[in-house]
Amino acid sequence: MELKDIKQQFFTYRNGILADRLRSAGDCHSVIFGLNLPQIADIAKMAGTDKTLAEQLWDNTTTRESRLIAPMIYPREQFCIAMAREWIESVENTEVADILCHRLLRYCDFAWQLCREYASAELDLQRYTALRLAANLDALSKITNSKTIQNLAEQELQRQCQLTASLATSLLSE
Repeated sequence: MELKDIKQQFFTYRNGILADRLRSAGDCHSVIFGLNLPQIADIAKMAGTDKTLAEQLWDNTTTRESRLIAPMIYPREQFCIAMAREWIESVENTEVADILCHRLLRYCDFAWQLCREYASAELDLQRYTALRLAANLDALSKITNSKTIQNLAEQELQRQCQLTASLATSLLSE
């Protein structure tokens, strides 16, 4: 598939009601088609894996669905740590962070390194991404040291950050 084909699929499945709800809830994207995640995943399956297409979609920062589908179609074996850092540093909201971690980052050999790097980042959203990635890694049983995750969560709770507090609390309760 090409970029125009993906955009055509977004247009086909658009949901104005959901798009309006996302806008009124404060979604930061100026273009929102209102697709739900299963629809985006279906389009990703049709597209297959394609590094160039994924990068084009990720670079389309104004469109919600472009940012969500990009991690789904990026070939995992071609995703390097430098690109991972670029993507983490350009995440604009928690929904994008969640999908990036769940669909791509957690499968990378360097995922735990990213958790450590971004757990102490200045930006709340980068720390949120680190915690979300840790949660995904824990779910995959790639990290057997729950004490490390506990320490990350406790450190984050000390920051009293509204964005990360519930995620850190959830990590501690698990």
